[in-house]
Amino acid sequence: MFSKSLFKQSCKANGLMWGIVTLMVCFMLSCVMVISGGGSTESVATGVTDTIVDNEIKCSLKERAITYYNYSNDGEAQFDNYYVNDFSSDVSEGTVYYQAVGAWVVSLKEESLTGIPDCYNNVSSIPTPVDNTSTVTTSLYSDFVKWCKSEPQASSYDLTTLEGQKSYSSDLSTWQNTMPSTTLIGTYSATSAYISATTKLSEYCLTLAQKEDSTATSESTITKEISGTIFVSINPGNSFDNYYTEHNLDVPSDYDVTSLVTHTLSGDITTYLGSEERISYYQDRATNGSAVFLAYLFSNKEAKQTMIDALSNYGITEERYESYGYDFDTINHLAQSTNVGYQSQIDYELSLIYKDYVDGKYASIDEYNKAVEAKKIEVKKDSSSSFLSNLPTEVSEALEEVGQMDVYSLIVGSVYFKMAGLLLPIIYIIMAANNLISTQVDSGSMAYVLSTSVKRSTVTFTQASYLVISLLAMSLCTMITSFICFANVKITNTDMSYATLALMSLGQFAVLFAIAGFNFMTSCIFDRQKNSMSIGGGLSIFFLVATMLGLFGSEQIPSVVRFDSLNYFNYVTIISLFDITSIVNGTTDFIYKMVILFAVGIICFVSGSLVFKNKDLPL
Repeated sequence: MFSKSLFKQSCKANGLMWGIVTLMVCFMLSCVMVISGGGSTESVATGVTDTIVDNEIKCSLKERAITYYNYSNDGEAQFDNYYVNDFSSDVSEGTVYYQAVGAWVVSLKEESLTGIPDCYNNVSSIPTPVDNTSTVTTSLYSDFVKWCKSEPQASSYDLTTLEGQKSYSSDLSTWQNTMPSTTLIGTYSATSAYISATTKLSEYCLTLAQKEDSTATSESTITKEISGTIFVSINPGNSFDNYYTEHNLDVPSDYDVTSLVTHTLSGDITTYLGSEERISYYQDRATNGSAVFLAYLFSNKEAKQTMIDALSNYGITEERYESYGYDFDTINHLAQSTNVGYQSQIDYELSLIYKDYVDGKYASIDEYNKAVEAKKIEVKKDSSSSFLSNLPTEVSEALEEVGQMDVYSLIVGSVYFKMAGLLLPIIYIIMAANNLISTQVDSGSMAYVLSTSVKRSTVTFTQASYLVISLLAMSLCTMITSFICFANVKITNTDMSYATLALMSLGQFAVLFAIAGFNFMTSCIFDRQKNSMSIGGGLSIFFLVATMLGLFGSEQIPSVVRFDSLNYFNYVTIISLFDITSIVNGTTDFIYKMVILFAVGIICFVSGSLVFKNKDLPL
């Protein structure tokens, strides 16, 4: 089945051509890998990526800043409503209880000597609060009980003397003046309302979260975000001072409830809550507080990692993310400037809508409110829209593709291994396959070979073995060259690895094996060299040219320079079974396609051998 002498003869006849082709193929591969890995290719892709990613991060932060700002603004207004309602209710309840105790004091039996009510001996009958959960009334009750029990007792004085009587009378008068005053109602009500409003605000935050996500709980991330931005702005009881002090910022002054108390007691609280003064107070506090919360949140390692994971398609690592400089101070400044600009734009746009409302351009208050909400959404979108979102869809998608594209893999894999690196080997296959069979038949030298004891099956097996072995050796040289070059280039923005290079070399060999089988078959079928070379070589070159044209219509090329109609060429060439994309992406689709290529090669080699064995030769 195998003839050593015939194999040596084939090596001698085609060895020089094999050596030149192999040398040139390895040289071209070295140039492609070294030049494309020299930095210029990566810098272009990296530059586009950095521009896109930096803009997307910035716009994402702007959008989040405006969202947090609106939550803070709304939360402060809601807190004020809770506070005012609870304060008014507590004052009313406290006043009623205070009057009840006053009436009780008046109804008591008076001391015979001084005419002052005997509270001490009647303390058990003091009115108790109707609502024992009310902080205001229970506090007043406690104060009155203490006051009653502190009343001076006649038994402690010598009332048989004038001096003792005077001392007793004086102490009773002093005690009477220490009766809890009505000012305590306001003090206790202010404290109680503050605590109650804070609790209700937490529940309100959960309600807001559930509007965004119906499954949200108090422990959900969205609930914590909404609560965080609102409470950092209000900072009840200085509980959130660390958000400021940890970054050397001044802690804002205590949230202003004094004005709320003053205007509630004066009866104009509704007007005050809707005044420009109070609204401006909300906005200033929300601008600062929400920005600090956003900056604090995104300087957190977990939040930062979430952002990095979201940008993983662009090859963003932690080190690369840090290079964009989005630290606490940068995010804080970005958020504050965004919120100031957003609010200025909102004020202007809403003033125009209000003017239209006054002029009667809205049929009802509902239409006016819908217009206001729509304008808020529009202004928010305009204030935080990204560079890509402002471009036509086709252009933005193309730029995004360029930013995510692995240029190095495209050049080395699709351009070299699948096209440029096949040209010389295919020429070698065309020449060698014809030299091995049809040329010898055409020249008559095959008659000399077959005149010996060598069988036709031995001739075809030996010649096919030489062709396959020479191509395998060429592919091994190519693979080793690619390993050496890859080890000496410094490129990070690529999915290329030694494994992918090995698979690319194997895939290239599979293509060459299939084409070699086809050319070997035509060489066995035709007796004339010109016929076998025309058909076998012509179709082989057609496959290569179709692959070149098909590349510009494939998904490997960014859509901005892609010609979809050229993709049809990929359906008329067996080289398209060499799936570079699958190899680079780490999927397994390339396996069955590679099996098909080897199957095509084997079928062609076997078919050619059978035809040669059974046909009549012009010897």
